[in-house]
Amino acid sequence: MDATWLLFALGVSLMLAKIGDAIVERFELPGVLGELLMGMLLGNLVYFGIVRPNYLPITMDASDIASFLAKLGIIFLLFLGALDTDIEQLKRTGLTAVVSTLFGVFVPLVLGWFVLMEMGYPSREAFAGGVLLTATSIGITVRVMMDLGVLRSEVGAASLSASVIDDFLGIALIIFAVGTGSLLGLTLKIILFFIITGIIGWFTIDRYVGLAERLHVEKGVLGMVVGMMFLFAALAEGWFAAAIEGAFMMGLILSKLPEGRRLMEDVKAIGYGLLIPFFFVHTGAMLNLRVFEHKEALTLAAVMTVIAVVGKVVGRGFGAWITAWGRGKKFLFTRENFWMSLQAGIASIPRTEVALVNLMVAIHGGAIPPEDASKFIAATLIFITVSVLITPPLLKWAFREDIERRKREIIEGRKGRIEEKKSQVADIKGSR
Repeated sequence: MDATWLLFALGVSLMLAKIGDAIVERFELPGVLGELLMGMLLGNLVYFGIVRPNYLPITMDASDIASFLAKLGIIFLLFLGALDTDIEQLKRTGLTAVVSTLFGVFVPLVLGWFVLMEMGYPSREAFAGGVLLTATSIGITVRVMMDLGVLRSEVGAASLSASVIDDFLGIALIIFAVGTGSLLGLTLKIILFFIITGIIGWFTIDRYVGLAERLHVEKGVLGMVVGMMFLFAALAEGWFAAAIEGAFMMGLILSKLPEGRRLMEDVKAIGYGLLIPFFFVHTGAMLNLRVFEHKEALTLAAVMTVIAVVGKVVGRGFGAWITAWGRGKKFLFTRENFWMSLQAGIASIPRTEVALVNLMVAIHGGAIPPEDASKFIAATLIFITVSVLITPPLLKWAFREDIERRKREIIEGRKGRIEEKKSQVADIKGSR
């Protein structure tokens, strides 16, 4: 592979990724869509014969180096996601978050698995397809709820915690999908990995970071932390072919320290400045638009989109509904419980990063064979796009009463402050 053209492809990919970000964000959409679209553009310049593959080596089969850089992007993405997790908040949401998460994962997984097998896909491939439908995009849910002013509501807090948990379950499930050997053996490996990295890491991370600080070298803590992240990733990759799980675990351990928060900007600079955008461009470049010439790909996309939306709303909504007693509600069959459950379900619709991570892991791990990879890429990109586009208006509709109540509270608060100022002015004049 000529380094000249690899560097050229990397440069073009990063510039177009950021341009794509800027364009789609003007329409109040997540920037990741712009990166995917730019990747689709570059990839199809190759697929349609406009540019020779060796001049633009960003597709999956064009360069092993490009694929490795994209894999580094996945690793940094999961590390950042875990680093930004509030573990105490996960504890506070309790029963509702856990139960709604389990149903929110179980329903789309089983629906996807069953329907894809009915469509003729092998069980392992159908299971991997079902796993793609399980993980909610935390970033999109949080952004929309913040804009609506409902993130601090009961549903908002529970939805945030549930999204963190089902991302973790989605990653664990895709490991089962691509794992080799017995299910019991793989389970024991994962448990052992969590024990070693979790318990030992949790009680030694502060000393490790302290050692890094005493080195007194430029970005010494950053280098030592990223180095340990790669060691965790290597351990997970060697045990059960899932480097991202190791990176995620390191992020969770580090998140308990103030130093973890302080490192966020440095890690984001590496991730969002280079590796993460390239991962999404590389993923978009895998979509050969010629796949839409085939009826089977369009059918798969339609089926997965419906299951992705309905499965999450029904699954997580039902899980939130049956835990109403745990939230101190005396009766399940009330209008309030119904709307809170519906809000929780709608909040779980959007998918982006983890669905793409799971897709790449499934393809590289062999759960989705090469002959079907383009169809699943097309279907995943379509249901991601649809889920991202429909979530903001649906959430605004579901929370309309909360939004109106918040507006009234703001207006009444302003009126109260005005009356208070008038009263103060009147008192001053009276004293004179």
